[in-house]
This record gives sequence, C-alpha cells and structure tokens, in this order.
Amino acid sequence: MAARNGSRMGQVVPGQSERFDFMPTGRRIAAGAEPIGLAHGRQWIEPVIEFLSMHLPRGSSGNWEHLYINSYEAACDALVNLGYGDRITEGTMPVAEPALPAVLPRWDDIAAVVVSLAAQDNTIGYRHYPGARVAPNPAGLVRPNIRASNGCGPAFLAPEGLPVFQSLGLVIDGRWTEAAETVLWRDDPAEWAIDFTIDKRFLRARDIALATVPEDIAIAIEKIAVIGEQDIAGWLAMIERAPSGTKTRSDALKNLRLWRESELDDLFHRRWRLADGWLTIEEARRGLRIKNDPVALNMRRAFAARYLPEFLYLFQ
Repeated sequence: MAARNGSRMGQVVPGQSERFDFMPTGRRIAAGAEPIGLAHGRQWIEPVIEFLSMHLPRGSSGNWEHLYINSYEAACDALVNLGYGDRITEGTMPVAEPALPAVLPRWDDIAAVVVSLAAQDNTIGYRHYPGARVAPNPAGLVRPNIRASNGCGPAFLAPEGLPVFQSLGLVIDGRWTEAAETVLWRDDPAEWAIDFTIDKRFLRARDIALATVPEDIAIAIEKIAVIGEQDIAGWLAMIERAPSGTKTRSDALKNLRLWRESELDDLFHRRWRLADGWLTIEEARRGLRIKNDPVALNMRRAFAARYLPEFLYLFQ
C-alpha cells in the first residue's frame, strides 16, 4: 500500500514533502495478548520481580547494572516501571520502599524481558527441533524439559526459572502455551529457525498497521523519512568541527539514512505492538523499550516496504 503519491524513491527531497495518507479503521489483532487467566490478576508480579532482581548483575554499591547489554537494560527498566528502582546511568538503584504503580507495565513486554534475560544468562537453553538440518551435536547438553508445542521448539529451563515462566502463563505441564509463541518470537531463537515474518498473524498485523496509522505517527514517520538539504548541510557542518576531517555529501547522506532507520526502529519499539497495533501515547507509557526486538524490527521493514516504497534504505 503506497501511502503517498509523487515523492521520489531514495532521493533527497528539498523543502516540505507531501502529507502521508491517514485512514484509521480501529482494527486490532489478538496475537501476543495476555492469557485470559492473567488478564485481571497480578500473580506474576512477585515471581517477575524476584527473577529480575536475582538475575541482573549487581555492582559493589548494590545497584543493578545493565552493562550496556540489551537484555539487562530492558530488565533494569522493568524494575523501574514496577516501582522497585530508580533509573541511574549504570542501571537501576533499588528504592527503600518499593511501591507498585497503579497501572502495571504491559504483560507482553514483561514476558519478553523475562525470556530475554533468561536466555542471556543461560537460565533457558533452546534446543533444535528433532531432525532439524545442520543441527549441532547435542552431546553435553542437558535434555530439554520443555517439549515443542504451539509453534515453539524444545528447550531446557533451569529450575529457578520455572516459577516465573509459569506465573506469566508461558509454560504449563512441561510444554509451551499458546500465549508463549509470539512472546518467544521477540527472542527469535536461532535453534528453532522460525520465520515468523511469513506467519499470517504477522502479515495481518502489518496490514492493520498500514490501514490504521494515527495522524501523529504519520507526521513522525514523514519527519524521519524525508532527508532535506538542510539536514545534509547540518551534518557536514558538524563533521567539519570534528578532528576527523572533512566528509562528502555522499557520506552525509549515508550516515543520515542510518540515523533515520534507527529512529524509525525506535518509533516501532515505542508505539507499536503485535497484539494492539499502534499505541496511543497513553498506552505507550505502559510499554517497555526492548532494543533490537526482532518483531518490531521486522515489522518496521515490512511496513516501510509498502508505506514508504520510495525510501529503499528504510526496508532493505
């Protein structure tokens, strides 16, 4: 679906560009939604806080440290958003009197953070599907205790991880639940080799995102996509003040495109979710930013390929 007419693919557009089309339909998609049994409960809070607290690195000061690792950064943010810490440069500082917020963070984000942290510190180890091609020799690996089910492959989950995975509704009776599948897409285990971008739920979510772009999101996307002559001149002026020497207009355009790609990624990390499509500003406050979320990154590419076909650098 082309969102605009008359702009030039991959070209610098001087002056103001045309407005993006806006056609809200209000449709939603159920994939990635919180399990029904958890929708009105808070049984996952205590296990989640305990898991995050115990599995994040801690410095000599007692603060949780993210070490600039994505999974640790997201876990630190989760503790802040659950009222158990204050954000500091290095990570999160525990508060003396923790207090849960009146509105909890999104379940799907919390679940994705827990899965990512568990994979980071080897609390969970993914295993290849039986008979998978180019499967590594399983010798020395602990046998899986979670069997393949609901589109997910086998895995070994250490005993200390079981309570939090169960409380989040991801595992039951030694198998993955239906709700776990799209959460695990956000960790995208290489061992399972799942291409969720061809799944009908992902494709439907893309179509809904294209058809329901809010006006503020459309304006933000336009500002990101269009690189004007002033942007190039500003970048070149900045580089000239640096000791690295002069750069060309081509260098400016290349770097600006990388920055804009990153900005569009960030927009999807903040304002879009598979379960709900585009989030309002208020809804986004409940979200947790998980850098390099595979679902958000792939949706950005799939969305841009149709909404911004003129801007190849945003989806290739």
